[in-house]
Amino acid sequence: MENLLQLLTDLECISLADISEIPEDSQHIIAENLEQLQDDLRALLQDQPSVYSPST
Repeated sequence: MENLLQLLTDLECISLADISEIPEDSQHIIAENLEQLQDDLRALLQDQPSVYSPST
């Protein structure tokens, strides 16, 4: 679970500026998939309170 937490932390560091560096026709797909993966990881990790405690 610690690796998943680290992955979520890393994904949350990806900014719109980072996404703007990839081809424009793929930006929305990447952004949507990143957001979905973050949501899925948060949901998974929330079931593990000893691993993840959201700051928001």
